[in-house]
Amino acid sequence: MCGEGIYGTRPFHVFGEGSSNVLIKGFTEDRVPWTSSDYRFTRRDNTVYAFQLVWPSDGRAVIRSFVDDRVTGVRLLGHGPVAFEQAKGILVVRLPDTPPAAVANCLAVDLEAS
Repeated sequence: MCGEGIYGTRPFHVFGEGSSNVLIKGFTEDRVPWTSSDYRFTRRDNTVYAFQLVWPSDGRAVIRSFVDDRVTGVRLLGHGPVAFEQAKGILVVRLPDTPPAAVANCLAVDLEAS
């Protein structure tokens, strides 16, 4: 379901965001209790894939890493297009009631070409 955000992608200019502190060793991270503010990013062309590590209880995904980017569209992989707003670099996405995946879900965030 989230293969689009994995295969053939490259790193985004930030690896992730969130309040959980982890120690990264090579390609592994220590296991910690994730929160709904924790994301990991990849990129292909003008699409950034935001892997959401915990489904938010309030139905909103809030991403703060797009300060220098204008978002033109958002899809939840395994679901389809979702409503979003962007103000002062903060992206707020309205999610469906149930997540498409039991573990990590992925938002495909389309950015304006630079």
